[in-house]
Amino acid sequence: MLGSSTIRCTGIHLAPHGVYAVELARRRKSVSLSRCAMVRLSGPLEIPEALADDEGRSKLVEALQVLRRGGIEAERPYFALSGTASFIKRRFLLPRDREATREQLLWEAGQLLEQDEEEYVVDTLVTRRHGFFIAARRQILDLHGALCRQAQMGHPGFDMASFALCNALESCGAGGGGIEIVLQDDGESARAVLLRDGVYEAESSWTLDEMTAAGGLERFCEAELGEQDSLRRLWVAGPGETEGRGGLAGLTDEVTDLDPFIGLPVAESARQALESVETPPRAYAIAAGLAFRGLTDN
Repeated sequence: MLGSSTIRCTGIHLAPHGVYAVELARRRKSVSLSRCAMVRLSGPLEIPEALADDEGRSKLVEALQVLRRGGIEAERPYFALSGTASFIKRRFLLPRDREATREQLLWEAGQLLEQDEEEYVVDTLVTRRHGFFIAARRQILDLHGALCRQAQMGHPGFDMASFALCNALESCGAGGGGIEIVLQDDGESARAVLLRDGVYEAESSWTLDEMTAAGGLERFCEAELGEQDSLRRLWVAGPGETEGRGGLAGLTDEVTDLDPFIGLPVAESARQALESVETPPRAYAIAAGLAFRGLTDN
């Protein structure tokens, strides 16, 4: 029957202590969780720097091969971009002219990157309140491609880690009103993403040896929230324990785990995987957001 085929996409999150994979399937308008899996790494890796290191890359290749042997399909895997090789810059909107705003953003990106502009892939995002330009080093994209070839996976797609968190929040039917923050704790680093009425607005990241998750979040709120703003809800994602939940609760009345699988039909294999490991669903938030992005691209 026409339109009855199933589309699948796999999101893969390369975290410091493990590789997380989420495979989603879409048939007509229904999305379901086909598989999810996590492979622990033998030691912490710096991502994306490990992609350029022979030893680090071999560990990642081995982890991806374990995922494939476990049944994860990866004809078009999506990976998260973060760290020193990619960035997002926020700028003002030009009144009532989205196209002129995009042109201005591209011009500003060129001014910032100067002679290095050709070494980056640049994109733009225009929301109701702000304009953003996003830049990622071509070398990092190429290194992901080499990683996939070594692991015998398909050509990769990409999204920013912060946008993947927004996708996970939106796609599970959560969020959407007032000011909310998603706090991703990977155990080695933390990332805070602010959404206003469900729309991305700002982010910050820091290592947990320089500041605690709660301390970095408090500093982020001081920088981004005005006197009239109030944080409606804090969503916690990632495999980290996020120490001091009490300190987080002091910033808002609602602190909730971001479960990207809420409301999704779950295949038996995925259900067994979630029940058999000591990994909470919130640890898969970025991988799930990447898979949701991949489905929208197909």
